[in-house]
Amino acid sequence: MGELPSDFAAILLVGGKARRFAGCAKSELVVDGATILERMLAACAGAAARVVVGARPADAAPLPEGVVEVLEDPPGSGPARSVRTGLEQVPDHCTRVAVLPGDLPFLTPEALRLLLGTADAAGPETGAVFCDNAGRRQWLCGVWPAARLRRNAVGVEPGAPARFLFTGIDIETVVWEDASPPPWFDCDTPEDLDQARSWAADLK
Repeated sequence: MGELPSDFAAILLVGGKARRFAGCAKSELVVDGATILERMLAACAGAAARVVVGARPADAAPLPEGVVEVLEDPPGSGPARSVRTGLEQVPDHCTRVAVLPGDLPFLTPEALRLLLGTADAAGPETGAVFCDNAGRRQWLCGVWPAARLRRNAVGVEPGAPARFLFTGIDIETVVWEDASPPPWFDCDTPEDLDQARSWAADLK
């Protein structure tokens, strides 16, 4: 289905306490022999920039070559500030930025291309996000116009929700109609992780 465009960047938000997983970072949970973060970075491999924002465990595997790793300023200040920090590492020529959490085991290049194609068809100032089966917008599984995102990030306060960054941006919603597991599926609970591992096993 073609490569990801060269003017596209991805910001992946990791870290957090993950209390439901006894403190293990959700991005480091293993699905089908790879951590969720490794799976997500592979899905974004064609992007012009891949930026991981947040504290990772001291024993976490090194990130692939070319992936930038930064810590939000100040540490623990929430997703909006994390995106602001990540944007500082996105090249100026990138016109689209995906904002993603670190716990989406079924993100794929095809899903990213679907978001990008939907946003591009709607115009350069429009973003696109996936909707879940209940019709809820998955704000942290979408792509956004980089310039608008940068403007909204200026002055964002610690603790501000991620949706603050998307203020004033027209949004197209996307439904995943493929039979494969949805790219917006996140691993918030042990039950979610069990489901992800079951789906991954079925895909073999």
